[in-house]
Amino acid sequence: MSSTVRCALAGVALFLPSALAAQDAVPRPNVLLVIADDVGFTDLGAYGSEIRTPHIDALAARGVLFANFHTSPMCSPSRAMLLTGVDSHTAGLGNLSVATPRRHKRSPAYQGRLRDDVLTLGTRLRAEGYRTYFSGKWDLGHTRETLPSSRGFDRTFALDATGADNFEKRSYLPIYDEPPWYADGEPTDLPDDFYSSEFLVDTMIEFLEDGDADRPFFGVLSFQAVHMPVQAPREFTARYDGTYDEGWEALRARRVQGARERGLVSPRSSASQRPLQSAWDDLAEEERALAAKSMAVQAGMLEAMDHHLGRLLRHLDRDGSDDTVVFVLSDNGPEAADPFGTFGFAAWLDRAGYRRDLETLGEKGSYAFIGPDFARAIAGPLAYYKFHSGEGGVRVPLIVSGPGVAASGVTQSFAFATDIAPTVLELCGAATTTPEGKAPIVGRSLLPILLDASAHAHPAGEAVAFETAGHAAVFKDDHKLVRVGAPAGDREWQLYDLAADPGETLDLSASQPERAAELLADYERFAEEVGVLAMPPFYTPQRQLMVTYLAGRGRWIVAMSVALVLAFAVLVVLGARRFQRRKLA
Repeated sequence: MSSTVRCALAGVALFLPSALAAQDAVPRPNVLLVIADDVGFTDLGAYGSEIRTPHIDALAARGVLFANFHTSPMCSPSRAMLLTGVDSHTAGLGNLSVATPRRHKRSPAYQGRLRDDVLTLGTRLRAEGYRTYFSGKWDLGHTRETLPSSRGFDRTFALDATGADNFEKRSYLPIYDEPPWYADGEPTDLPDDFYSSEFLVDTMIEFLEDGDADRPFFGVLSFQAVHMPVQAPREFTARYDGTYDEGWEALRARRVQGARERGLVSPRSSASQRPLQSAWDDLAEEERALAAKSMAVQAGMLEAMDHHLGRLLRHLDRDGSDDTVVFVLSDNGPEAADPFGTFGFAAWLDRAGYRRDLETLGEKGSYAFIGPDFARAIAGPLAYYKFHSGEGGVRVPLIVSGPGVAASGVTQSFAFATDIAPTVLELCGAATTTPEGKAPIVGRSLLPILLDASAHAHPAGEAVAFETAGHAAVFKDDHKLVRVGAPAGDREWQLYDLAADPGETLDLSASQPERAAELLADYERFAEEVGVLAMPPFYTPQRQLMVTYLAGRGRWIVAMSVALVLAFAVLVVLGARRFQRRKLA
C-alpha cells in the first residue's frame, strides 16, 4: 500500500465518526482533563503542602503521581501542547500573544492562536464518537474560528484571555477592557453570584447532564485557580488564618521537607539555593500581615478549587461506576509577579475600583497576589517560578487516576506536556496518526508508566526541548541544559544533573563540556525545526506587556505624552525668542 493511500485512510478514519463505536466490546473510558493555573510543584497536599486538597489527594492515592512532569513556563504555550501533542511553536503559540514582539507575529510560530493545521484532542475524539466539552480558561486564539467551539468541542464556556477577575466580569490587567467570555462561541455575561471555580464546575456538570449518556465524554475543566488576582470566598481563606505568619523562609523549608518525605525528590538531593528577595523579619509589621494574608487567600483559592472539583467527581461516581480517567495538572509554575512594580499599575487599580485592605483581601472587589518570595517557597526544592525555564517554572504536578491506570504511587519517569494528548488518545482507543497536511503529534504516550510506575515513556538518549520567550531547555536522560532569561536569569546556558540536583545548584557545563555541547546541538536542531526566533535585546515578557498596553488601550497616554513634550518645546522656543527680542531692545 502506498504512503499516499495510507495517509488518505488515516484521514478518513480520523474524521468519519465510527458507526461501530457503540458496539465496541471494550467500554471506552470517559476522560476528564483538569488544568489548574499557576499551581506550584509543592502546592497540592499529595505533593507535600499544608493546603487541604483531599479530593485531588484521593486521586493520587489510587493513581500515579508524577514527580518529573514538565510544561513550558507560560500558560498558552503549555495549553497548546497539552491539547494537541505538538510543540507550541508548531501550534502557533511560541509565546503569550500579549507578550509577543510585533516583529515575531509575522512568523507562523508566533501567531498567538492555534494554527489551522493543528488538531486538538476535541477534534480527534469527537471524530471517534466522543462527546467533547470545555469549561474554563482557553487563551488559544482571539477569533471565532479559534475558540474551543470551533476546535472540536461540542459545548463550551470559555475565557479567551490570560486571566480575569474570579467574582465579576472584570479585567485583571490594563491590557484589555473586559474579559472575553464565550458560551458555545457567542459572547456572554456572568451571573451575579459568579465565582470561577464553582461556576466552571456547575457548567461542566450541566454539559454532562444534557449530553447523550450512551456515549463516552472527553471534558476539559480549565480552572482560573490560582492565577492572579488571587481571590477566594472568605470561608476558605479563613481556614488559613495564621498559617503563614512565620513567613516565606519557614514555608519553603516545610515544603522542601514535605516533597522529600513523599519521595518526590531524593532526601540526599540538593534544593535550590537561590536567595529570597526580602527577609521576612526585615518587613514592617503591616507588610508581613498583608503578605501572610495574601498567601492565605492563595491557599483558600486552591482549596476552593479542590472542593468544587470534588462535587464534579461525586457527580461522575453517583451511579457507583468508575469509568472516568482523571488527569490533574498545572500549566506552569507559581506566579511571582508584583504588578505594582509596573509603571501606572497602582493608578489603574484605583481607577478599576479594586481595593487591597487587609480585612477583605481576596473577596469580591479585592486584588491579591503572593509575589516572588512566596512563589519561590511554593516551588519547594526547585529554582525559579513562572515565566522562567528553571525547574520551578516548568516542573509541575501531574496526577492520573482511573480505569486503565493499573500503577499507583510516585513515578520519577520524565514526562512532558506534549505527552498528554497521545496518552489520552491511547486510553480512549483512538488513532494517534495524523492526516496529511496536519501537524503530527510529537509527544509520547505515558501509558507504559500508568501500567508500571517504574517504566519510561521516553527512550534513553532522546532529547526533549522547549523554548518560550527566550527561556529554553533541553532534557536528555537525567540531564538538562537550560537558559534562563530575563528578568531573573542571565541568559547563559547551564548544565544540571536533575536526578542529583533538582534544585539546579551545580552548573556542570565547565566540567562536562562535551555533554553540554551535545545537548546544545540537540536544542539548536529543535529550534531550527520549529522556527524559534531570537528575542530582541532587553526583552522581558513584563516589558512587552507594557508595550502592548501602550500600543492598544494606552495610546491616549502616548498621545498625551507627545502633546506635553511638544507643548513644552513650543514654550521653550517662544521663551527663547522673547528673551532674544528683549536682549536686542
